[in-house]
Amino acid sequence: MFLRSCAVKGKHSSSGYYFSGKNEWGNLATDFRYPDELEARIEEFLGVPYLWGGNTMEGMDCSAFVKHVYIIYGMDLPRTSILQSKLGIRIPKSALLPGDLVFFGDAERDFVTHVGIYMGNNKFANATTSHGVKYSDLDEPSWFAKYLFAMRLKM
Repeated sequence: MFLRSCAVKGKHSSSGYYFSGKNEWGNLATDFRYPDELEARIEEFLGVPYLWGGNTMEGMDCSAFVKHVYIIYGMDLPRTSILQSKLGIRIPKSALLPGDLVFFGDAERDFVTHVGIYMGNNKFANATTSHGVKYSDLDEPSWFAKYLFAMRLKM
């Protein structure tokens, strides 16, 4: 059930691709505006089946889904969840806003295996092996146990 295929092996490290410095999330939270287009864009992908390495409407994995969604903002995100996890700035779970990326995996090894897009009210959009692209809840036991961190990208 849990995705292991959206990543390539490697450790997470923050790169400051969109932001540099530490603890910038507080200032960003006050400047962030809910991207109205985000929900409509995600709706276009709901139900697309999961396909490991897939990158089309016939099938896609989690990182391809995130990459396709963010194209509407002129952002060319990397193709894997590990590389996507190195963008932006890390924010605490309590500061999540719609549009933030949420990452899951092996907490003991800080190893990213899955990515989704936070939508508010504890929900996030992601590509799952069992149901394709759908909304999930951060408190579902499988997601709660695998939650690693969240990143905020500059919109």
